[in-house]
Amino acid sequence: MAKIAIFGGHNGTNEAGAFGNGLTEKAVAKEAAQIATSCAKACGHEVINGFGKPLSERIKYANNENVKAVLELHTNAGGGQGAETLFCEGIASAKQDAVAVAKAGSIKGLKNRGAKGDTTTRHGRLGIVRDTKAPAFLHELFFIDSASDVKIWKSHKKAIVESITKAWLQSQGLNAGPKSSSSKPSTPAKPATSNSYKNKKLISKTAGLRFYKKPSWSDKDVAGSVGKGSGFPTVVEKLKVGTAHQYKVKNSKGSTYYITASDKYVELKNK
Repeated sequence: MAKIAIFGGHNGTNEAGAFGNGLTEKAVAKEAAQIATSCAKACGHEVINGFGKPLSERIKYANNENVKAVLELHTNAGGGQGAETLFCEGIASAKQDAVAVAKAGSIKGLKNRGAKGDTTTRHGRLGIVRDTKAPAFLHELFFIDSASDVKIWKSHKKAIVESITKAWLQSQGLNAGPKSSSSKPSTPAKPATSNSYKNKKLISKTAGLRFYKKPSWSDKDVAGSVGKGSGFPTVVEKLKVGTAHQYKVKNSKGSTYYITASDKYVELKNK
C-alpha cells in the first residue's frame, strides 16, 4: 500500500476552470478524482484529495503528507479534441510514463494527444508537476468545448478514469490490481528472483533502445542500444530505479546491463 494524491483541478476557492457543453471543469475534475480515488483504494492505496484547497495548498498538502505519487485531473479547452498528459521535463522516465498515461486515457474514441513536458511557469496550474516532491502528472481528460469529446465522456467516464488510474499506478511501480477480499491473511509478495525469469528473454519493441551499465537513467551510464526485435537472452530481475523500473539482464557473453522494464518499449518472451 502507498499513500498517493489524486486531485481535481480547479477545485480551490476562486479557481476558474474551463466550461462548455453544459459542463464546468471544476465539477468534471472533482467527479473524475472521486472515480480515480475509488479505483486506487480498491487497489489497496491510501489516497488524499484536498478538495477545496487552491493549487498552492494542494502542492503543500502533497509534500507535507509525503505521498509517493501525484495525479491531477483537468479538462482542456480551446477548440481541440482528445486527451493528453503533462509532465515535468528533467525527471528520469517521466516522459515514457506520461506517454503510457495519455494512451490509457485515449480510449472509447478519444484522440491521443500524447505527453507534453513543462519546465516553465507559463501556465500556473502546471506547478503541480514541478513543485511536488513526488512525481506528478497533470492529465487533461478531454476538451470540454468539444461536443464529441463530451459525448464520449458522459458515456464512458468510469472506464476512462479507471484506465488512466491503473496506468498511472503501474508507471509509478504501484499495485494497480484490486486488493484481495479474502478473509485469510495474505502472504507478502516475495521479491523477484532469477527463477522468476529463468525461461524468459527480453526483446526490444523499438529501434535504438538504450541500455545502461548500472541501474541508472543518466546519459553518462549508457552502455549501448538495441534494435527493434533484438535484446538480451537472460533476464535476471526487475528493480526500481528512481521512479520507474528496469530489468537486470545479461548478454550472450554473460555481461550484465540494465534496461527499461516499460512494456511500451520491451517485452518478455519464452526462450
